[in-house]
Amino acid sequence: MPAPKRKGEQRSDSVPLPGSVDQLEKITRLLALLAVKGESQPEKIKVLSGAGFSNTEIAELLGLTSNAVNVALHRLRAKR
Repeated sequence: MPAPKRKGEQRSDSVPLPGSVDQLEKITRLLALLAVKGESQPEKIKVLSGAGFSNTEIAELLGLTSNAVNVALHRLRAKR
């Protein structure tokens, strides 16, 4: 249960402003790209997929087609 609110304080768990969601998404994408910088293309796809990005999102982030991402993931799974 959160601590009682004092006069003049703002709650930190308030609903984000409409632009905040877009900003958070941009930051998340940037951090994901930084995390895979210098990795091979299949490794980038594997890491981003494991981080919860959809195939379409991965394709957009890496400048690929969705089909290329699907094929790469299929090949990675076949290697297991």
